[in-house]
Amino acid sequence: MSDFNNNPSKTEIEELVLQYALEQPKLGQFSVANILQDFGIKISPSTVRNIWKRNGLETSYLRLMAKSKGKGNSRKKTLSDDEVKLLQREHHSRRLAEKAKDQNESISELRREETLLAAARIFATNGYAETSLREICDAVGMQPASLYYHFTSKEELFATVHHLGITSINRALDETISQYKDPWERLEEACATALKFQLNPSELAIVVRVDPGIRFPAQLQEKIDADRASYENRFRNLIDNLPLHKKADRTLLRLTLLGALNWTRMWYQDSGRLSAEEIGRELIRIVFGYGYQRVDHRSSCKE
Repeated sequence: MSDFNNNPSKTEIEELVLQYALEQPKLGQFSVANILQDFGIKISPSTVRNIWKRNGLETSYLRLMAKSKGKGNSRKKTLSDDEVKLLQREHHSRRLAEKAKDQNESISELRREETLLAAARIFATNGYAETSLREICDAVGMQPASLYYHFTSKEELFATVHHLGITSINRALDETISQYKDPWERLEEACATALKFQLNPSELAIVVRVDPGIRFPAQLQEKIDADRASYENRFRNLIDNLPLHKKADRTLLRLTLLGALNWTRMWYQDSGRLSAEEIGRELIRIVFGYGYQRVDHRSSCKE
């Protein structure tokens, strides 16, 4: 400011406006106008914007890019950490807008989907308790206020991710079950499908794994329990339709089978001699056996 007299010309005022654009690109037109007015320079926010627009600097993104590249007479300058983050968010928003245009979807829908995928990855790595919303925001280049537009809390975000995972495995189970008529084959292939999903290193598979040592806040736990019930009920129906011995305890068999499926991840190795699907089918034979509980379907029909 000291380089100008008390009555700067229009050219000098424009140089000042451009100087602020390149040195403090995060400032908006109102902030710059107020600063200049404090120095006795009469200028309106709309005039500041018009000057920026004539020079291709009307948005914070364009001003940040100009600063980083050294536009005009200014030298290339290092952006502050906050400016780097803001520029990254702007880059990301622009890419998202292009993607939304190509896929005929709204930016909001894509942003929500992207947030869920990032949240699944971070929840799977850190666990629920050790994950912060700030970390998820940073992963997708989003301000916390924008995240709250989609999800009101970390609990709601985790519940949504967990529901996505359960929905994925339920859909796979339904597709598998529909391909078989024999009740034993239906159960065997359902176990193979379930175990293949559970042993998959994907983020959704990790999030929905059952860990009896972890309890969530009450409302979140209710939602998780409801999700798990929808999964377990599929096995309940499959076992209820089996031609078992009349003394067989179907509830105990179901709980034993689900426990075996859930626990397999503790000892399973990719390099082992059996695949996840093969182990799933074999668990049926181990849990149900070939004698006491499992009777021949034809003979059971004769009794």
